Amino acid sequence: MASAMIMGTTTTAFAANGRPEDSDTAIVTITDLSGNPTVTLYQIADVEYGPGGVEFVDYEWADGITEGEDITPEAPTATEINAIAQGILNSDVIPFGTPMTTQKAGDTFTATVSAGAYIAIITGATDDTIYNPILLTATYGTEGNPGNLVGGNISANSSYLYGSTAIAKSTTPDIDKEITDGTAADGDRETASVGDVISYELTPTIPNYPSNATNKTFYVTDSLSGGLTFDYDSLAVNISGVTVTRSGNNFLLNDNIIATAHETENGFNLCFNYDNLVSNSTTGAVYVPTVIYDAIVNANAVVGSDGNGNTATLYYGNPNVGSTWDNPEQIPTTGSSIETTTDTETVYTYQLAFRKVDDNTENPNPLAGAVFGIYSDQACTNLVDKVTTNSQGYAVSTNVAAGIYYIKELAAPTGYSLNLNFAKKLHCYEVTFVKR
Repeated sequence: MASAMIMGTTTTAFAANGRPEDSDTAIVTITDLSGNPTVTLYQIADVEYGPGGVEFVDYEWADGITEGEDITPEAPTATEINAIAQGILNSDVIPFGTPMTTQKAGDTFTATVSAGAYIAIITGATDDTIYNPILLTATYGTEGNPGNLVGGNISANSSYLYGSTAIAKSTTPDIDKEITDGTAADGDRETASVGDVISYELTPTIPNYPSNATNKTFYVTDSLSGGLTFDYDSLAVNISGVTVTRSGNNFLLNDNIIATAHETENGFNLCFNYDNLVSNSTTGAVYVPTVIYDAIVNANAVVGSDGNGNTATLYYGNPNVGSTWDNPEQIPTTGSSIETTTDTETVYTYQLAFRKVDDNTENPNPLAGAVFGIYSDQACTNLVDKVTTNSQGYAVSTNVAAGIYYIKELAAPTGYSLNLNFAKKLHCYEVTFVKR
């Protein structure tokens, strides 16, 4: 079994006469943990000693584990280890002794153990990291120093080998939401006008599920605020920059459905089929999808600092708890088996306001009924909005983003003539505008 593990610096205790004894202990360590998780260590193999508790005889496996059938001692696979972990949780495998549990693992878990094999099941990380089961061993040397009991030091966030298969031990699921087109930048804000089409891209970090995990939930939702109108027909899924085939509500890769969509009131649910995203069954590598779609800024857009937000949510499962959520019409129920992570993008819409008065320099009078065009070009050919002054002479438009605009009088108030040459350059963030 020792040949199957990556060994690091260890502390050992063994019989003074160099022979294996039932009092021998070694230290096993899991490093690079995050989120202060709970680590529960189960002994799945014990050592049988000779008369008087000395001399190694053989390994004895826990009830429910058959050597060569359920586990390959010289090169255990991730599938075997995960199946045993599920068996422990389902009481189909009965480990030796009392499980060793820590509620405060910090970044390192250390245990002093007797000879044998152990499975660490790691849960409850506060930073949403999920961990696949980890195999640890304390084994006797076979050459030169057979009495030396050796433990091991394994990193929880790197890959390690079970036989010839590289397995990622931990994954921190995440989702990144970005605006890719349709806005103008104003400092760290993305701004747009009413009627603008905004393009979004969602990139999830996919959980790394063992092939025989019972819960492979991979589910994305996005919900838009009332100032944005979701365009369901624009919803697409890309793999390595290439758009996969969409057939109705289904997205297909190599003729397999990798996701099924459901349109909600102003957004969507997207239920992925994890197994159909696996690109290499040996290593467990998966295709990484990106989700793209458009939304239109509508007349209900919020003006000012609150902005118009929309939030994407990734739902993912605990590999060995519960079952895969596969209903696209209903979002997953969260709890011990399914957790979430979110990301939000906000589009800001500004308000442009100005006042029309007469030429009385001492006490100018407001002029109602003047019609102005608001343009994005100095030639006043690209009309953004048309507004009319009220009884106080004010005209207001919310169809603006950060930038430079030009206004042109299109119709004069009653009793006044139209100034055909009037065109004035305005900045939407100058004091002459109202920005809230």
